Amino acid sequence: MPYCPKCGYEYEEGVAVCADCEVKLVDHLTEESFVGEMTEVYSSFSVAEAGMVKELLYNEGIFSALTNEMGSSIFGGVPSDAGEVKVFVSETDEARARELIETYMEDNPLDEPDEYSICGHCGGKVDEGEENCPFCGEPMEE
Repeated sequence: MPYCPKCGYEYEEGVAVCADCEVKLVDHLTEESFVGEMTEVYSSFSVAEAGMVKELLYNEGIFSALTNEMGSSIFGGVPSDAGEVKVFVSETDEARARELIETYMEDNPLDEPDEYSICGHCGGKVDEGEENCPFCGEPMEE
């Protein structure tokens, strides 16, 4: 998937120019995309949830990128559905990003099951009664 090197937005294949920034898209983000050091501001075992946080930050003008512990990275990888997905921003945006995320989560609480197990393979929260982890696919241990 191509990315905008200025705002970090991910586009569908075939798109060549960022609609907002009007710059040519690149195949991979680089460390130069961040101002200063990269810092983690959020993590989740849900790719959709992490993507929602990335979109929230994008809409507020904060460049962010995703990575996970199952081999995909910020630079050129798309997180898979397995493992913890982390959201990174430039250290200069950290305080504002954390505030935005906290405010959003307070106003839009995520529905979590009352009872869950922790997958011994990837650490994901799995609803009670599931035979396999929906994040890594491994069988749940008794």
